[in-house]
Amino acid sequence: MSIFRKLLFPFSFIYFIITYIRNLLFDYNILNSKNFRIPLIGVGNLSMGGTGKTPLVEYIIRNFNNDYNLAFLSRGYNRDLSGYIKANNKSTPNSIGDEPFQIFNKFNNIHIAVDEDRNRGVENLLKENNNLNSIILDDCFQHRYVNCKLNILLSTYSEPFFNDYLLPVGNLRESRSGYQRADVIIITKCPKKLSIIEINKFTNSVKLKNCQSLFFTTIQYNTTLLGSSSIKIKKLQDLKVLLVTGIADFTELLKFLNKQDINYDHIYFPDHHNYTTNDIKMIEKSYRDYVVLTTEKDYHKINNLRLRNQLYYLEIETKFLNNGEDSFNKLIKKTLAN
Repeated sequence: MSIFRKLLFPFSFIYFIITYIRNLLFDYNILNSKNFRIPLIGVGNLSMGGTGKTPLVEYIIRNFNNDYNLAFLSRGYNRDLSGYIKANNKSTPNSIGDEPFQIFNKFNNIHIAVDEDRNRGVENLLKENNNLNSIILDDCFQHRYVNCKLNILLSTYSEPFFNDYLLPVGNLRESRSGYQRADVIIITKCPKKLSIIEINKFTNSVKLKNCQSLFFTTIQYNTTLLGSSSIKIKKLQDLKVLLVTGIADFTELLKFLNKQDINYDHIYFPDHHNYTTNDIKMIEKSYRDYVVLTTEKDYHKINNLRLRNQLYYLEIETKFLNNGEDSFNKLIKKTLAN
């Protein structure tokens, strides 16, 4: 740890006191978590982001939306508008947020809404849809005013919560002990092959409670690129490629592209970056004869600005390791049946 980060420990202590008192108020029912008539599934983390929440949300929707009437509720981070908004055919990444728009674009047969007030968002979705079986809430682990039937906590393999520190020294939004509120803990972005020794090491480090389940997942990239057309990723080996990202963690993406023997330049923006016409002009001027490759959530924002370059995006999916998929699906089914 750098000397600069060590100097920030007093600020982390102040942050700890604030978050500790807030959680204590909920634990002793001084602040109340609201229950709803249907089971809610919360997907969140302890860290600032980049743990793979959206791919897991898509996994749940993909596997259960044919048998259950589901809805998805998000804060809609970095959107232009505030309040409750139900996604519709006129929605854009700027109006509802990039990740909700991505999910709406992919799964337009479920109800999708955004609201910074999660209670209000759930109430409105229930008023508008009497036959909902469940609502999946994104990034709600710290939003304790809503009581989720199943709380799913994500943490990455390379930076697990039990090795991290509170802001601003580390990336944790609250104390490590917050993991105890989770029903399910998923270690994401794992190597595709994990040894029993590594699994046991993580299990011991997490210190699972008897009521908690632990799973390990990895990222699987689709080798067919979508966008301007549909091409195999190997075709990029013979082209000039510009990678453009506006995500919290692009480490795994770079590893994947390097394994594909693709040479590329990389422009990276902050997570949830709202692209501007100046960004597009810069790309068109400096990389005129390049193919532009980006993430799925970045694609929709860039494409809306009519970039002249050929534009493709890379789809990703969550894959469970060590035959964990069946056990995880049973937990979801059990939650939806209540």
